[in-house]
Amino acid sequence: MSFYLSKILWLIVNPFNIFIFIAIITIFLYFTSFRRLSLIIFLINFIFITFISIFPIGSYLTYNIEKEFHSNIKIPERVDGILILAGATNPLLFKEFGQISLNGSAERLVESVHIIRKFEKAKVIFSGGSGNIIRTDLDHSQVAKLFYKNIGVDTNKIFFEDKSRNTYENIIYSKNIAKPKKNEIWLLITSAFHMKRALFIAEKNNWKLVPYAVDFKNTKEFKLTPNINLLSNLNSFQSGLHEWLGLVAYYLMGRTDKFL
Repeated sequence: MSFYLSKILWLIVNPFNIFIFIAIITIFLYFTSFRRLSLIIFLINFIFITFISIFPIGSYLTYNIEKEFHSNIKIPERVDGILILAGATNPLLFKEFGQISLNGSAERLVESVHIIRKFEKAKVIFSGGSGNIIRTDLDHSQVAKLFYKNIGVDTNKIFFEDKSRNTYENIIYSKNIAKPKKNEIWLLITSAFHMKRALFIAEKNNWKLVPYAVDFKNTKEFKLTPNINLLSNLNSFQSGLHEWLGLVAYYLMGRTDKFL
């Protein structure tokens, strides 16, 4: 139930959807006796969109999550297990064309290859099914399996967990599969901006994971200065807001003990 609720809530608070909704309301009010109010709403909306388009607010949001892992990209000498979280593929395009389709978080898969090869005896779990409410057949694990196979990784040594639909289920289902022992060292591979939420869930469920953050969206010297990359700033604002809302929501739902 919470999975569907979270999808609906994000649909409501998604900034792009809000902007479109406000635009529709503004147009409607313009042709009524509230024309002046519509112009005020339009102006406020325009100023806000312009502000987040010029200033990389989204990058600032993700940077404040990522920076914790800037100096923490270390691989232990011994690794007993490797957990790779989905989110690097496009299952829809895979279904459509039968080709491997990677997205902007491709490093989750690419970086995992040399880790798997470095620790040949380690258990490996790839976690991620379909996060789509309607198209439950859009399975991330299917794309990942073909990726590993084509690149020469033995897929027989990887357990592809294909039931999880979100980060919480990634960790819970994977722990049930891994059955980690007290002295085992498990490495977690996911995007830097996503790492904190995954670690907090694991911590709440008494599973100590060692972070191996990939897919950094910002440099270590990031500064909040204006730029002209308008579309990129809007997209990063959406992804940054999504992750921060996820951190807060999981805390409020009791799935984590903290969000900072």
